[in-house]
Amino acid sequence: MSLSIYPAFFIFATIMVVTPGPANLVLMSSGARFGFYKSIPFVIGVTCGKLFLTVGLGLGFLTLVHSNQFLLNTIKIIGTAYICWLSWKILFLKLDKNNSENQDHVPSLINGLLVHPLNPKAWAMIIAAYTQFTSFGTSNLEINWLVEVTIVASTFFIIQSVSHSLWCWGGGLIFNFLAKTDMSRQVVVITLSLLTVGTVVYSNFII
Repeated sequence: MSLSIYPAFFIFATIMVVTPGPANLVLMSSGARFGFYKSIPFVIGVTCGKLFLTVGLGLGFLTLVHSNQFLLNTIKIIGTAYICWLSWKILFLKLDKNNSENQDHVPSLINGLLVHPLNPKAWAMIIAAYTQFTSFGTSNLEINWLVEVTIVASTFFIIQSVSHSLWCWGGGLIFNFLAKTDMSRQVVVITLSLLTVGTVVYSNFII
């Protein structure tokens, strides 16, 4: 990846990462339900899961999945079910964020690690990054492909570390600002959960 191409890739990565999607909305839901600090392990898991997926695709799996429609469709189905399950898990808990019983139900680091590998939007984003902004699939494939993988993976990681934290923090901020009563808390969390489910279904099966 040349220096002249990198600014375009950075803009592409930023737009793709910060815009609403299943991962960002489930992070916001977790922030709204449990608060930012209790959700930090989940944020770390989501961010690292994308890093592992980006590196894994770059180091060998990209060629396998690039034209494998069956595999991509399987990921869509499993990923949609997983995001919906996370939304359900976050939604159907007692409303008091300080209730100790809820602590055991906060999405964990492991839960976060699975979000992007099971998120078709993440796969499409990474595949597009490699095929459009690197030497993958061209006759000019660089000898040092590892450098290109490192550039793509580290850029996504830095942007997502900031973006995912802000989405989760924003969920807690919205909850604290709007949720003054039990009823309003329920409305906020239900709305975020429905947006998450609607987004993942729309992006996976309608677009």
